[in-house]
Amino acid sequence: MKYPIILKISVFSILLALASCSSFNYKTYDENQNKDIADPEPNYELTLKDDFQDFTNFMFIGNRIKNFSTYFNTYFNAVENFDDAYEDYATRVLANYNEKQDSIFAKPQLSQESIDKFNVAIEKASKVIQYHKSSQFMDRSVLLIGKSYFFLGDYLKAERKFSEFISKLQASKYIDEALLYHAKTQLRLENEKPAIERFNTLIKNSKDKTVISESYQSLAEYYLNKKDYENSIKNFKKAIEFSGDSEFKAQMQFLVASVTSRSSTKQAAKEFDKVLDYNASYDLEYLARYNTAKNLVLSENFSKADDIIEDLEVKYKDISQYLAQVNYLRGLYYETKKENKQYINQYYSVIKDFPNTVSSSDASYKIGRNYEDKNDYFNAFMYYRFSTEQSNAGTYFKDAQSKSNTFKRYFELRTIITGNPINTDYNEEFRKKTTKDFENLKNDDPNKGLDNGKNGGEMGFELIFADSINVSGDSTFMFVDSTDIKQKQVANAKYELAELFLYDLNRADSSEIYLKQALDESLDYDFSAKVLFALAALYRKQEINAKSDEILNMIIRDYPSSPVANSSRQLLNLTVVDEYKGDASDSLYEAAESFFIAGDYNSALENFRLLTNIYSSSVHLDKAYYGSGWIYENVLYNNDSAFLYYSKLVNDLPGSEAAAMVVQKVDEYNAFHQTNVEDTTSVELNENIPEDPQIKESGNNEQGNIETKSNDGNLDPDQLQKEFEKNNEQNSDGENNSGTEEIMKEKEETPEEKPPGK
Repeated sequence: MKYPIILKISVFSILLALASCSSFNYKTYDENQNKDIADPEPNYELTLKDDFQDFTNFMFIGNRIKNFSTYFNTYFNAVENFDDAYEDYATRVLANYNEKQDSIFAKPQLSQESIDKFNVAIEKASKVIQYHKSSQFMDRSVLLIGKSYFFLGDYLKAERKFSEFISKLQASKYIDEALLYHAKTQLRLENEKPAIERFNTLIKNSKDKTVISESYQSLAEYYLNKKDYENSIKNFKKAIEFSGDSEFKAQMQFLVASVTSRSSTKQAAKEFDKVLDYNASYDLEYLARYNTAKNLVLSENFSKADDIIEDLEVKYKDISQYLAQVNYLRGLYYETKKENKQYINQYYSVIKDFPNTVSSSDASYKIGRNYEDKNDYFNAFMYYRFSTEQSNAGTYFKDAQSKSNTFKRYFELRTIITGNPINTDYNEEFRKKTTKDFENLKNDDPNKGLDNGKNGGEMGFELIFADSINVSGDSTFMFVDSTDIKQKQVANAKYELAELFLYDLNRADSSEIYLKQALDESLDYDFSAKVLFALAALYRKQEINAKSDEILNMIIRDYPSSPVANSSRQLLNLTVVDEYKGDASDSLYEAAESFFIAGDYNSALENFRLLTNIYSSSVHLDKAYYGSGWIYENVLYNNDSAFLYYSKLVNDLPGSEAAAMVVQKVDEYNAFHQTNVEDTTSVELNENIPEDPQIKESGNNEQGNIETKSNDGNLDPDQLQKEFEKNNEQNSDGENNSGTEEIMKEKEETPEEKPPGK
């Protein structure tokens, strides 16, 4: 052939021209059939293969440019944000691992910056899926979105994304990683069986050692969640064995040490020290050193622990968060050595120097516990509450919150009992102990830089007794016999305080004192029986069976019809007596009465109204009318509806004692409202028998819940019966015991009965 070199040059030139054409792009789909779709679904069996991508990148500059722009415009930014957020995630999870292993599957508490970065990663990766399905980054983008949702704790979205990957992108070389994270997500969603099977299958069949290693890690976390610590440690060690990543090995070794600390602090110190054998990150290195020192302290190896703590104080002096933890550790060192004065001073130093940190929260909790051990409940309450305000990520946050609520209720009950509000505000002495440069701040601005404790509970308790119930409307709408109501409140408060001492404060002696006082205060039949039964249970718990049996026999003898009588008979192995069963009207009234006692005014009102609507001849009709009116008047502050029921009572049962109690109110209401005022519930009153607009048929769900507005949740409906035996004379000289007094000055109890902490 003549001029072969010319032919070759011509062919090469044509190919070069085609290849250099930026619009020439190889596609795995028919453009004519998909001309209305911006980015059609490609043939993933081809586009996900490395050979295909390498060939098209080399031969077709359009494919090359598409992959290049996809990487730098979207995927690179997605990966960069994901990596930054994951680094913070890993540090936070490891930092909390040692203290919060029982909540290993709990949603992680990330910084807002990390949350934002995970969301940016999702946004950027989504653009790859939307506009660049044929690129070589399609599968990695889907996987990255799923992992971002996983680390954000949005497991449902993560599960959907991994399922999408598994169903569409089987040809991807990342399929094993997608299967791994799908199983991890199932584990978080408590779909344990298929997740465990998937981990074991990956361990057996996967050729990716990273996938195998992370499968072992997931199994270890599963066993840890089940409190099977032996198998957890075993699988963490397997994860280390199969991993080729030294940083990952350091993380797994840290987890081995954390789990070991549950059973042996001495061995845990050695395991934490092994973390430094691997390529630990800066943060992980600190955590390993800190926990080594901590476990040496707990195992009472004080000399070695002291050396490490001194090194930590120097090395991390410029990092406030770490320095706060090291200073707290120094306090723990003194506490474990039982150097009481030094450890208290050290914890105060942490609170002053590092406010609003996990360390100050933990230090405050420790001081609160010290006061509780001394039975100083006032200061214990203040420091437990202060602990919850310093940080909600504190090691003892849940315990501090629980104890704070317990003591808050304790002082509320003491307020009811004494009749004097107890001020639990942070006083000047407390501020001085917990605030750095307090005197300077005080001189400059008394409130500057100080936390007023608004998030920690009541800042001084104020009780409005039943004899001064704050009701809207006319002054005639006042409840009578406040002395009787107050007496019931005091008895109920002492009973609740007895339960608090027994179950929350573990003080059976104080519980016994308050039960006996509650019994002395009460004249109520069922309540007295309940108190006696609680006293019998207390003696039984203390294995004083003779006293317990004596009280149970007293219940059977003196309170045979009480709700606890048959329970007493059962405990004494006596024959149970059939309870009295009345008609439906009796049952309705008893149910309403029970709901009233429990403060469930919605249910009480519903039963009262049902009784008045169905059982017009019931012996309880007057009480039901009166009870309904009272709830509308004193709980819902609806005077029109209260008048509705009071007027029914006066019109239908004019000779009843209940009617005599409210007839003056009805007359005065009519005097004030001579014109026909429409009820707030749009009730039109008939002259003879008013119609209650809120009585609905049983199938009507439009009634809604009643919002209880009364300040008094302890009123006993038995008082309703007593009201029928009393006139409507109001107590004009009711008690008005206001003011504040400290616990140490309370005089109401005898010295030998006085519970601790007063």
